[in-house]
Amino acid sequence: MAGPAHELLKRVIVILALSLALGFGGLYLAAGGALFRVDTYRVQDPSFPIFLVFLTALIGQWSVPAFKIQLLCMSQGISMPYRPALYTHLVAVFGAAITPNNTGGVPTTVAALGRLGVPLGKGIGVIVQIFVLDLIFFSWTTPLGIGYLIYSRTIHLPVSANILAFAAVVLAIAAAVILTRYPRVIVRLILTMAKWPLFRRFDSGMLKAARDYYRSANAYLNMPASTWLVLHLVTAIGWISGFVILWALLHLYGIGASLLTTLALLSSITLISNFIPTPGGSGFIEAAVSLSVGAGAGSIAAAVLVWRLTSFYLIFLLGPPAGWLLYLSPPVVFPKGSETTPKREPEKRL
Repeated sequence: MAGPAHELLKRVIVILALSLALGFGGLYLAAGGALFRVDTYRVQDPSFPIFLVFLTALIGQWSVPAFKIQLLCMSQGISMPYRPALYTHLVAVFGAAITPNNTGGVPTTVAALGRLGVPLGKGIGVIVQIFVLDLIFFSWTTPLGIGYLIYSRTIHLPVSANILAFAAVVLAIAAAVILTRYPRVIVRLILTMAKWPLFRRFDSGMLKAARDYYRSANAYLNMPASTWLVLHLVTAIGWISGFVILWALLHLYGIGASLLTTLALLSSITLISNFIPTPGGSGFIEAAVSLSVGAGAGSIAAAVLVWRLTSFYLIFLLGPPAGWLLYLSPPVVFPKGSETTPKREPEKRL
């Protein structure tokens, strides 16, 4: 057991080192030699209220998204306590952070939910629904953000970045509609994979997963409007908390960027970063934010570095303990009658 664990640790360390190197490269592109001066990291405006905002936003970013997992599971009749939902969220973010384009977040979330006893199909349903909620958030915040930046003329994104952001918004809307309104797309994908030689021996289990996913998708479509609104509110709070962290740090380092400008800038850059084939958009995000804000190269580099350390790289410390605690967690509870027939039955051929 020590051998595989040791190899996994080495890979994580290599990925972390590569990610940090890319991040420093992006900051160096914007700040140059100021990045390596000690004075760069001296707080310019030590305001206690701003520090309190920073701390609150930091806690919110790492804790609030777990409510999304909890609510999505509860909508399917799965009694998911907050603590294992939080462990699942942290493990999922860790899985995403060590893979290009955050692709590792999907199998990690499904595996984490499976460790808690959530059926495979419902676990796939939860991660798809989380993805849809994030897409919906960026599909309205990014156009509004770009419009605000153009109107306020405070920060100018390159024309190519604006075009890419709008293209990403169109793709986000299309993906959200397809994944929400047409659950049979994923169902057919699972059934197709069950026919592949690699998965043929698991065909019965994958057939059950297809059924469970269909039920999960219908549970999402038929959930009460109040639950739907809370899910979108939790999604917004989770993302905006991460953006507010940067705003607070900018003020602590003497850069008086407005809150709306910071939110508008980060909504576009975060969406675009999903097309960058580096873990967590490392390198691109640091350079894009630093070059866009532009004022005070040393100060902006310090603010962006601390922001990335607290809002992204912190998962390399939180993820492994969360995985261990998840492993020790008991299975979640399925209340009696939770496996009732949904309002819309899946196709008979399933």
